[in-house]
Amino acid sequence: MQTAEPKSIGSSLSGLKSKLIRVMIIVGALPLILAMVIAYIQGHKSLEGVIGASFKALSYETSTKIDFYLKEEIAKNLRLAMHPTLVLFVEEQNRLLDGFSKSEITNFLAYHGTEWDVLRQKHSQANESAADRILLSFLKGSSSSTMATRAMFVTDARGALIASINSVPDYYYPNYSIEKFPFQENISPGFIGGLTLDPRLDEYVFHMAFPLIRHDKKIGMFHRIYSAKEYFSASIEPVLFGDTGHVMLINSAGVVIDCPILPTGFQLANPGLVKSVTGEEPGWAQTQGNGHGSQEVSIIGYSPLMVSNKIIKASSGEEWFTFAWQASDELFAPTEKLFVWISAAGFLSLLLIAAMGSIAADKVVKPIKVLQSATARIGRGENVDTLHIKTGDEIEMLANEINSMNRMLRQSFSGLENQVREKSLEVIQMKEYTESILMSVPDVVMILNQFHAIEYVNISFERLLNLSGKEVIGKLLAQVDPKNEQAWNVLSHSLERYVRLSTSPGNARKEPEGFFDYVAKDPLVQRDGKQSSESEAVIKLGDRFFAYQFFDVSILGPGNHRIGVIMKEVTEQKNLQDQLALAEKLSGLGTLAAGIAHEMNNPLYSIMGYTEAILDEQDPKTVKTYASKVLERAKHMASIILNLSGYSRSGMADKAKPVDINERLEGALDIAILATYSDDIELIKDCEKTPMVNAKPEEIQQVFVNIIRNAVQAMDGKGRLTIRTRELNNQVVVTIQDTGPGIPQEFLSKVFDPFFTTKEQGKGTGLGLNIVHKIVEKYGGKIEIESPAGGGATFVISFPVAP
Repeated sequence: MQTAEPKSIGSSLSGLKSKLIRVMIIVGALPLILAMVIAYIQGHKSLEGVIGASFKALSYETSTKIDFYLKEEIAKNLRLAMHPTLVLFVEEQNRLLDGFSKSEITNFLAYHGTEWDVLRQKHSQANESAADRILLSFLKGSSSSTMATRAMFVTDARGALIASINSVPDYYYPNYSIEKFPFQENISPGFIGGLTLDPRLDEYVFHMAFPLIRHDKKIGMFHRIYSAKEYFSASIEPVLFGDTGHVMLINSAGVVIDCPILPTGFQLANPGLVKSVTGEEPGWAQTQGNGHGSQEVSIIGYSPLMVSNKIIKASSGEEWFTFAWQASDELFAPTEKLFVWISAAGFLSLLLIAAMGSIAADKVVKPIKVLQSATARIGRGENVDTLHIKTGDEIEMLANEINSMNRMLRQSFSGLENQVREKSLEVIQMKEYTESILMSVPDVVMILNQFHAIEYVNISFERLLNLSGKEVIGKLLAQVDPKNEQAWNVLSHSLERYVRLSTSPGNARKEPEGFFDYVAKDPLVQRDGKQSSESEAVIKLGDRFFAYQFFDVSILGPGNHRIGVIMKEVTEQKNLQDQLALAEKLSGLGTLAAGIAHEMNNPLYSIMGYTEAILDEQDPKTVKTYASKVLERAKHMASIILNLSGYSRSGMADKAKPVDINERLEGALDIAILATYSDDIELIKDCEKTPMVNAKPEEIQQVFVNIIRNAVQAMDGKGRLTIRTRELNNQVVVTIQDTGPGIPQEFLSKVFDPFFTTKEQGKGTGLGLNIVHKIVEKYGGKIEIESPAGGGATFVISFPVAP
């Protein structure tokens, strides 16, 4: 031990030294790191602004160039559309067809269309007309528009082909007629269509068209179809910067028109990116993704074709935009290099701070080592000489305090051993006294620890199970007695429910203030006119019944909460209760017998009448009708007998099973109202389809029979009886309301007491509602009574829905 102590002192002081060094590093590093981060963020932000502005300018410059080329192309095509020979050819065919009837025009177009298809199949072009030769002459030279031209043709006013440079167009385009062509003269002199995939050319093209005019009248259309890739490549693809920077042209739907990397017609997958780079004015945006397959943050400059978009949008509904982009790793490479240099400088600064902190920490740690060694020796009870530390600061003051503490401890320890011995003896006596009390209790007592395992049992428990306490200590309730496994499982589930309810919000248990304090109440004693189903229940061990109750046992200190279980034998009381329940049901049989005779006379007389009619009847159809009436009345009598037999059966041997509450109510109504000999009861039923509840059917029916019979008797056989069923918060709720005189307020708390009755002598036993209360709470339900001053009583019974 003497060799280990200096090591622990040295290690703790080494920790103090390390902590001081860390504090100094943190104090020095925070401003340094903050300055580095601010510088990097500000530099990165400034660089983003500069790059974005550059990309915006580049996009705008490219869009302006494309606008200029498209404007020149429009002007050139307008001049070609004014060629007099083309105009004369179109006017001549229009004049010819104007003289035809509709059928002749149809035959004319069909004939020439077939002829044209034959030429196209041969991949040949006659080129015999002057109009064809004029169109071919337009394609002389090697300009980009000439090389990009895939088709050039002229159509008349109806959309029929007049001349073409090749066999690409169809002979007849109804949508190219003057009336149908989407040409808006108030916006532009021509038409520029959107990007489309031509199936015959197998490439993406765009279409320009211009009217042929004669005497201020549009008589036909001049058409020119361009390869989008080839037309714009001269303006787009030479614009490259760095290793990855380039400009591309897209439409408002995010489809690529021309790009040095992506193919024409490629759809940009990110709708958010497309929306960010298709603004009405030139600009730049920071986006997630770049349209080229990467999801990195990118800076993109964009610009619409400010002039051409007016024509393109009016013609096809779409717009075109230039799009400047460069890969992020190449774009921010200078910033990353700057950050590396700043980080290296910061790391060297931290090393310098750590070295200076080590020197400063030594001056603090050395005197503390002396203090720590002295306090460790004082803690072991050793004699320690007076400390002499002269530092002129708080450490010297601490040394003086330790000297004073050392003197006071020597004086205090002198009589402490005798006091500890006396207190220990008192604790042992208190423990033995407590155990002797618990062992003397005639009821079974168990104490469960915080893990719900058995911690203590008294001698009554050992006698009940013929087991010693050592055999069950540490076991859970479900593991105590395999012979009565079901009963102990019930007790275990009740424990779980008790813990769950008592620890839920609003029901938290209050810890007793004493060292060991609990209040155990007799499980069979009634309180406030009713019993609590949350704390009282009965289990069966062999042929014996035991009522059990949980209670809290709290000991001072965190985590010392215990739960106690007290079990009292109630075999005689349980048997008496079952006998009383059966006696209560049988007590009404005398009254019920007369009602049964009255109720069964009507169907019996009907059966006799229909049977006599069957004997005299010859018509088979009428005999069958009478027989069905006999069967109907017989079923009615059978249902009365079935309800009666279910009501009078004890049900002690039956097991709980899913029960339909509405079905039990119907049976109870037949029995209860039958016993009144009265037809003056107005019955109102508002029953919804409800889930099943888990119970014995006969006992549930007995609950409803007793309540309904009391209601009918209270109304003296005349009045309104209202019955409702609902499902609410995983409970099946039954409401039974009568219009009788009601229950006086002073009796509301006593109606469930055994043998309490307000009826005359000989008309009631006072057990009906007591049995109802016990059955309802037996199945985890609740029963409440409302009786306003104006009369009438309402019983609200709720049962938990079967799992």
